[in-house]
Amino acid sequence: MRACDGDGAPATDRRGRTLAEGDMMQAMQTVRGNLAANPVFWPEKPDDRGVMLPARWSATVLESRRVRGADGEWRDDPRGPVAVAVNVYGAAAMTLARCDMHRGDPVVAIGEQVRVDSYMTREGEPAARFELTAAAVCFDTILLRRRAEHAADRSRPYAEREAAPDAAGTEA
Repeated sequence: MRACDGDGAPATDRRGRTLAEGDMMQAMQTVRGNLAANPVFWPEKPDDRGVMLPARWSATVLESRRVRGADGEWRDDPRGPVAVAVNVYGAAAMTLARCDMHRGDPVVAIGEQVRVDSYMTREGEPAARFELTAAAVCFDTILLRRRAEHAADRSRPYAEREAAPDAAGTEA
């Protein structure tokens, strides 16, 4: 039996390739936020049966959400940021292990597989955690640049900052 799109014709992916049964088209998911802690890396190794387990890189990304208040102003979501566990496997994990990523770094993670793990908190409340199997993780260069510019601006004397012309239109 072949996968089909509902009218009996074989289902195809976005490139027009026919999908076999069990194949799934998945939308790419993007998570943009800050690393909650330093990433953890496990190198590839054989399991008890001698099967080689791929390398794994894992980190939690805190994605801050903005909400519009009753007064129309945007503010941070009072429920706090959304924590997403990001895992990368194989050669990509080995490459990420060589990157200098640390707690607080702004990152963007892109992947196709998202899972939701449900659990009970210490207080006995039900909770859920999102888990993304990422194809790519990179520094968020826009936020890194903004932070660098902000730090450079703050290092200048106050009187010099006040006298500087307005830098409107320089943000991306």
